[in-house]
Amino acid sequence: MDYLIFTLSMAALIYGAHLIIIEGERIALHYNISQFVIGATLIALGTSLPEMAASMAASFHHKSDLAIANILGSVILNISLVLGVVFLLAKKISPDRDLFTRDSAWSIFPIFIFILTIYDGKIDLFEGVLLLFIMGAYLLFLSKDAKEITAEIDEDLLKEKFNWPKSLILLAIGFAFTVEGADFAVE
Repeated sequence: MDYLIFTLSMAALIYGAHLIIIEGERIALHYNISQFVIGATLIALGTSLPEMAASMAASFHHKSDLAIANILGSVILNISLVLGVVFLLAKKISPDRDLFTRDSAWSIFPIFIFILTIYDGKIDLFEGVLLLFIMGAYLLFLSKDAKEITAEIDEDLLKEKFNWPKSLILLAIGFAFTVEGADFAVE
């Protein structure tokens, strides 16, 4: 029975994140937000929500090691496995944006701050606020630096008429599935 609950929990997590990504992209396209900004914020948030929800659930259940291990494992897998597979399968990757000089520091800086925060063996409220401040600064950087970037746009999303009530309902369902799926997966 535990395997069934775990499997259903993971399915809810994945489906919830999927709904959030699709509806977030639909809203962003409605407001003509660049594909890079959509990827760096909405899709990144949607794919990170399962890890965030699972880590929060683990923390609420007093399983700090599981919460931290989940976050670190996610960072390691995203950088090594995901980028490794993408670079292996892609013939050539040439982003329209100077990722190294403009965006790489934003991925390295939070890791550096995290290493400093765990040096004393505790993570407190101030350090959490500091990390959230860094995320806010990155969002501000993106909003000031947002420029249209040539990229593939999901044609199906563009063809559909935008509907705020439908998008908000699907976003709420996505968040509910993600949070509840994470809670059951941790338990």
